[in-house]
Amino acid sequence: MIVIAGILLLLGLSACLATFVLLLARKDLPPRIALEKIQNRLKKQPPAMLPNFGDAPYRRLTDQDPKHHPTLVNLQTSEGSGQACHPDVAFIRDGFGSGRWPYWMICTPYAYANFVQENPEIFASYDGVHWTVPDGVKNPVIPSPPGSWDHNSDPDMLFLDGKLWLYYRETRRSRSPAENRIYLTTSVDGVEWSSPVELLAARGDTALLMSPAVVRDDDGFRMWTVERAGSRFQVVRRDSADGSKWNSPLHCSLIGLTEREPWHLDVIREAGTLSALLVSSKGQTDWRLHYAYSLDGGSTWNVEGFLLELAYEFEEAFHYRATLLKTSSTPRHTYQIWYSAANRREMFSIAYQTMVREGRTLKPVPGIA
Repeated sequence: MIVIAGILLLLGLSACLATFVLLLARKDLPPRIALEKIQNRLKKQPPAMLPNFGDAPYRRLTDQDPKHHPTLVNLQTSEGSGQACHPDVAFIRDGFGSGRWPYWMICTPYAYANFVQENPEIFASYDGVHWTVPDGVKNPVIPSPPGSWDHNSDPDMLFLDGKLWLYYRETRRSRSPAENRIYLTTSVDGVEWSSPVELLAARGDTALLMSPAVVRDDDGFRMWTVERAGSRFQVVRRDSADGSKWNSPLHCSLIGLTEREPWHLDVIREAGTLSALLVSSKGQTDWRLHYAYSLDGGSTWNVEGFLLELAYEFEEAFHYRATLLKTSSTPRHTYQIWYSAANRREMFSIAYQTMVREGRTLKPVPGIA
């Protein structure tokens, strides 16, 4: 009888294990999240008693009224998760594409931080909040490289000379040492894209070429990336006459960023200055956003404190790469920003927020997304 009971117990455990594996496969869930779901179901508590496992992204983390009131954007990503990160937005005043959309966003799916799906996808909007896949677009616009551990990421997009210019980073982890490359592709309609041209290449974990941010000014093009210097990360700048052939990198100075390191950034050009949204990290975790500005063409950056508090469930873990668009200089310097964030289960979202600049400090508009 004891033997039979033991056999039945083993069969039961095997069935549970098989069910657990099937859950992971069908739901594409990391084991940690799947276990958490099972534990919460077994507790049989009402949702109100499970505040740390809520499905309300705007749930406040404290009793304090947050200073920012963002709007989460709904993106129909090609792999179906709706999770995305690393947004970059180009604004075209007269509209672009078949729908004459003024806002164009490039971003990457990143469901539960699964980098294999991280290939650039494009969306368009009339107001910067409600986004659609433009007619004729097949996302991702940049397909995944052939290696099972390879992917494309860190897109940056500009509208120049009647075209969308898309810079992005290819990472090939399937090679040893790993390889990183920056590519450029362009489009006259947002649907059909030119064959990508390789601009920069690096091997190993030193010149990582992370998060290219490109602007064009009267002297040509400038690109900033984040790369490794010894055991630390740094921002470097490259210059180009045509946006394709780039000079050797110049190390940038960061003033005000103490005990933290740069990770990702986006840069825009303003009158007499450059503005940036910079992601910093501590120990390559604990990512947070900052506003930064440069008065010398992007060689020296003055970094302000944390841009936003971690106020809601969707952003309870960290803030990630963001993009900004200046909409007015009078009576106030006003900006639209789109930032990515993750909750503690690494569920990624992109949020929209209106900001104003007072002096050299960027602040959310109270009560307005």
